[in-house]
Amino acid sequence: MSNTFTNILIISVLGLGFSSQAKADIMWLKTVMQACPTVCQHSDFKFAVPAGINPRATKARGTEQVYYVCAANIAFAGWRVGYNIEYQQKRCYTGFRGNENYGESYYCLCSDKEMPPIGKK
Repeated sequence: MSNTFTNILIISVLGLGFSSQAKADIMWLKTVMQACPTVCQHSDFKFAVPAGINPRATKARGTEQVYYVCAANIAFAGWRVGYNIEYQQKRCYTGFRGNENYGESYYCLCSDKEMPPIGKK
């Protein structure tokens, strides 16, 4: 790892402690074939953690299609972070052996505070 990259990473992590935004608690909640927002709403951690928005799906469906953070254990090879999206809400998609695969038993990342998707305020 280059010194420049290391320095930027250290400064970025240290900067998180000086953020003026409220801190959120997060928790992984297990589910089978459910949308992450639904899973989170039925817990003390009411909000699914969003990652981003799928612009093509949003345009095609006419409503905002958000990627939510999830984790699946594909082929029992270990947990991998992936995404759960409304139009394929019963799956967690993640990369495995060079392909996109999905799990139907997975964990959703939930928070006690609402967060905007990346790139949205």
